[in-house]
Amino acid sequence: MSINFRTDQLTSAEISFLKWQYGFEEADDPFYRALWQAIMQAWISDTTPPLPGERPSNHLARLGSPNAYPEEVALYLKFKSENSDAFWMDLIRRAGLADRRQRNIPPTLERRRRTTSKEA
Repeated sequence: MSINFRTDQLTSAEISFLKWQYGFEEADDPFYRALWQAIMQAWISDTTPPLPGERPSNHLARLGSPNAYPEEVALYLKFKSENSDAFWMDLIRRAGLADRRQRNIPPTLERRRRTTSKEA
């Protein structure tokens, strides 16, 4: 899947986030894939109630520390917040993308099957 968007309107974290949300290509930097997945797992861990006797985790605070990835973590938290729709719509508007929730896009597996059957 190829994504074209206006990079002059976005930060590097926003570009990376949009690529992660829309699906990666093989040529994309695997570091960013791993980073966004780590942030997602940290969010899940931090928002899951701890078991009795355990202390709550605080992974996002460490990931968002000044020497780590504060912009990426802040971006993910905006995406998961109550205002996520407004954030998402603003982000894709600045990127020059259509809202994918308004289109009927076949799953990745279906797209691969179509490509494979055309080549055969």
